[in-house]
This record gives sequence, C-alpha cells and structure tokens, in this order.
Amino acid sequence: MIVVRLALTALLVIGAVFGATYVWTTYFENPWTRDARVFARSVQVASYVAGNVIELPVHNNSPVKKGDLLMRIDPATYQSAARQAEAQLNVAIANRNVQADATERVTKLKGTDTNTVSEASVVQAQLQLASADASVRASEAGFEDARINLARTEIRSPVDGFVTNLRVDVGDYAQSGSAVMAVVDASSYRIDAYFMETKLPRIQVDAPARIRLMASGTVLEGRVRSIARAIADAQNPTASDLLLAPEPSFEWIRLAQRIPVDIRFENLPADIPLVSGATATVIVEPTGADEALPWYRRAWRPFGAWLAFH
Repeated sequence: MIVVRLALTALLVIGAVFGATYVWTTYFENPWTRDARVFARSVQVASYVAGNVIELPVHNNSPVKKGDLLMRIDPATYQSAARQAEAQLNVAIANRNVQADATERVTKLKGTDTNTVSEASVVQAQLQLASADASVRASEAGFEDARINLARTEIRSPVDGFVTNLRVDVGDYAQSGSAVMAVVDASSYRIDAYFMETKLPRIQVDAPARIRLMASGTVLEGRVRSIARAIADAQNPTASDLLLAPEPSFEWIRLAQRIPVDIRFENLPADIPLVSGATATVIVEPTGADEALPWYRRAWRPFGAWLAFH
C-alpha cells in the first residue's frame, strides 16, 4: 500500500513538474502577446476648393461606399469662373482663326507677287499665328482648370469605409486643403502585434495566428503577413526616421525590445465590428517544425493557448 502511495505521489510530482515546465515554456517562450492593436488606414478628406458647405449627406461614423458624396461646396463662384474661362477660350479661338486667314492671304500673295509683299511680312504673320495658337492652348488650360475646380466642389469618398472625426457642418466655410473628416478604409483592417524579440525565431511569414479581441472576447483567424525590419532607436527618440517606437518590456532584469508583426485577418465575419486602436491578444501557431513535437506536448497546447488568452 505504501509503495502504491509513493508511486502515485511520484507520478503527481512528475506530472506537476512537467505541467509547470510546459506552461512556463508556453507562457514565456511561445510566440504570443497581449500587446496587439487593431489598425486601419485612415484617409484624410479635405476640400480642394474653398467655399461654404451647402450639402453634407453623411454623419459621423456612417458607412460610405467609394464614390459616395461626402460634402458639396457652393459651386456658384466656380460655375461663373468656368463660364468666363470658356468665353476667353472662344475669343482666343476666334482670334486664332482670323490670324490664320490673314497669314494664308499674305503667304499666297507672296507666292504670286513677290514685289508687293516682303519676306518680313510673311514671317511676321506666321509669328502672330503662332502666338494666337499659344493663346488658344493657354485658354484651353484655363478652361480645364476651371472645370476641374467646379468638379471639386463635390467631395466624394475615395474608399469604402466609415466616416470618422467629422468636423464640419452645413453653412461652415471650408478652407482649401484643411481636413474636415476622415474615412477609415474598411479593406485595410489588420493587427499590429508587438512581440518580444526573443520570440521572433518562432514566428514565420504566412504562419497562422489566432486573434482574441478584448472588446468582445471573439477569437478570429489571422495570418502573419510581415515582420518589421527596423524600429526606432530608444537611445535616440528624437530621430526623424519614420520608424515605429514600441515601448520596451522589462522581464526580470533583461530588456526585451518589442518588434511589430503585421497580421492580416482571414474569413472575417460580417457581424464583427472592428475598431482601429482596439486591443487584442495574438497567438502565432507553431510552424511545421513544431508539429513534430511529441504528442504529450501537443496535448498541452490548448491549455497554453487558454492561459495566454486569459
């Protein structure tokens, strides 16, 4: 009886040691992180032309399709400018036609009677015709600019997405080049996961990943798209090199840098609302080499994932 008890005790101790070792490995060595954020590209929308806002068919956080009208600027001034430019073009064309007829007459007369028309008169007429042609081209460019400005009184969505940070209303005066709203690109949602550098050797591009959103607890499928090749130098935080500057993480006494990993969503359900900036937990699944692990280590894997997600 004592032998049986000792054997059971030994088995329990061995199991506890094994379990603690595997949990430690899963928790501190396997590629998982709670430092992950949902990210989406935000397109800043500004008016190309200045004027009063006379129509605003969208509201804050409303969904839009590419090409939908976001805002309309009072077109009266730009309609007038387009009519004026068109009139100037017509005048330039008429002047060019008159000069073309005059140049043709002088040239023909020079060919029949060399004593009546000098060579200098012919050259002068040709130069005046070239100048008239240039005036027509300049007027055409001015008319095209006026038409473009008139078309730009209608600001339309550049992408499918959601209006956010709406800062204008009907009656406001929109300044040219000043952003008045942003449109979150619905097709650009991804996960920016920051892994400790010690875990990077077990992360490979195209590896599957599981994503747990903190807001809802929903677990989504993803896949590693890329791993950052540079981060900002913590010793020189003022350097302007457009690099991400993730906060370092202290574990025991050792300093581990956080490296951004870009993860795309796969088979994203339509009923899951994503919010750029929301927090998530990410587990990168083992690669093919890890699949050769013993069965007992694979059996503990669900518990390790549960521990990471909680």
